[in-house]
Amino acid sequence: YDYDSNLIWGVPMPSRSAAQIVKAYKQIYKMLQSKGLKPKLQRLDNECAKELKDFFDEKSIEFQLTPAGKHSRNLAEKAVQIWKDHFISGLSSTHPDFPVNQWCKLIEQANITLCLLRPSRINPKLSAYEQCFGIFDYRKTPLAPPGMKVVVHEKPKQRNSWDFHGIDGWYIGPSIEHYIC
Repeated sequence: YDYDSNLIWGVPMPSRSAAQIVKAYKQIYKMLQSKGLKPKLQRLDNECAKELKDFFDEKSIEFQLTPAGKHSRNLAEKAVQIWKDHFISGLSSTHPDFPVNQWCKLIEQANITLCLLRPSRINPKLSAYEQCFGIFDYRKTPLAPPGMKVVVHEKPKQRNSWDFHGIDGWYIGPSIEHYIC
């Protein structure tokens, strides 16, 4: 969670180990840096691994720990709740046959749609997404409900000449780098 841009960005972690937490934090830190945002203060719950503290020291990031069970004092905790609620609402709207074990593939769209809904604190006329990534062009990058059943076109080289031209699949999110994908 970045306070200034009001960006909430979920990153999947296979475990809550110190190494995975530091890896996820570094990924978010690098992304924020590339968008011109430099974290200066990090508020955490009462747990903070030494490796993460070392990274904060290396990058000159001040940090504060909140007491156990006092989530109301930590805005990031509220942001986590908001992200989880948004993600679960998207997950619950998936097709009944969507393979639930593929939930992690829906994270990118959840990040995008949530941040499109949140105003930036730097410029309230912009969304948090637009503040960090620029204008989201729905014509170039259409969005559909997550986990929707789709027919995926197969190129002629991938199929026999009399086969159907598509196979069943699932919509998992936009392909930001591609036009209308």
